[in-house]
Amino acid sequence: MSIKNLVMLVIMDGFGLSNDQRGNAVAASNKPNLDYLFKTYPHTTLGASGEDVGLPAGQMGNSEVGHLNLGAGRIVYQSLTRVNIAVREKTLDKVPAINKAIDKAIANNSRLHIMGLLSDGGVHSHIEHILYLLEAAVKCGVRETIVHAFLDGRDVPPQSAKIYLKELQEKIDELGHSKIGVISGRYYAMDRDKNFNRLQLAYDALVHNQAPLKDYLGGIDESYAAGVTDEFVVPFLANANSNIRDHDSVVFANFRPDRAIEISTALTNPDLVPLERKVYFKDLDYVQMMLYSENIKGDIAFELQELKNTYGEVIANSGLKQLRIAETEKYAHVTYFFDGGEEKDLPGATRVLIPSPKV
Repeated sequence: MSIKNLVMLVIMDGFGLSNDQRGNAVAASNKPNLDYLFKTYPHTTLGASGEDVGLPAGQMGNSEVGHLNLGAGRIVYQSLTRVNIAVREKTLDKVPAINKAIDKAIANNSRLHIMGLLSDGGVHSHIEHILYLLEAAVKCGVRETIVHAFLDGRDVPPQSAKIYLKELQEKIDELGHSKIGVISGRYYAMDRDKNFNRLQLAYDALVHNQAPLKDYLGGIDESYAAGVTDEFVVPFLANANSNIRDHDSVVFANFRPDRAIEISTALTNPDLVPLERKVYFKDLDYVQMMLYSENIKGDIAFELQELKNTYGEVIANSGLKQLRIAETEKYAHVTYFFDGGEEKDLPGATRVLIPSPKV
């Protein structure tokens, strides 16, 4: 009778180790088999939160991220973390696409525009990324850098815009050679549902220099007085002649794609977005922080990570068989996420789905 050599990987979702005994269900439970394994065999621990699994420092992990990192066999950095690391290591401006945009603005004696959601919500963008890009551009010698501030009010308090605008203006006052251009609620500049009447107002301000001219804080106060919170602030100009022009460079600092697609497509591939236009760009250097859409013409600062040689691929490429078993609740985790965020039909792999109890 032949004996097969089997290796089992068991992922116990939610199981963790801590020296703190208070509220520690794992430490308080009766688990003789696990206790025996820990006493008898060599073992180690893996970090399951924060930068250990590609999240920002201090952020708790989750099942999807955990399975993704385990299956990849390496840290898979999430978008926010990838940009955070570049800022921390002072390399964001050295990313080829961004470096090219800065160099082109200098060579053309033109302007660099930085657009983005101005908050520290960390869902679509982060103000620290915008401030870093601004400082880098000025110190590199760009003639004029203009920041177009899209106001949040959803991922941060609804009347917090002045906090971020004051921080931005302080940096501008410190650096010089820069100014705030368009101020717009995300409702207009970051539409994602083909509400082109909204997008038109943001586009008119950004490209046609067509919007009311207001003091950057006064415009916010005026909106609040009318019961309009940050998200819905109608686009206005904080400084005249801040519009995007031919031969300029544009860096969109948002890293999440969905609400960056429409305005980016309108600026770079106008035939796909039905807006009224007075200007058609012939030479606009455009940078999307991540890949937003294949329809956007321009460079990408951070390419999508391609995860090769995941756990499952290594097993399959070695001619070995593998069996993935999970209940319904975790089936996607031991397949899609464990395989690097892709649906893969690996040779020699069998999947078994056990229906989860209806509780």
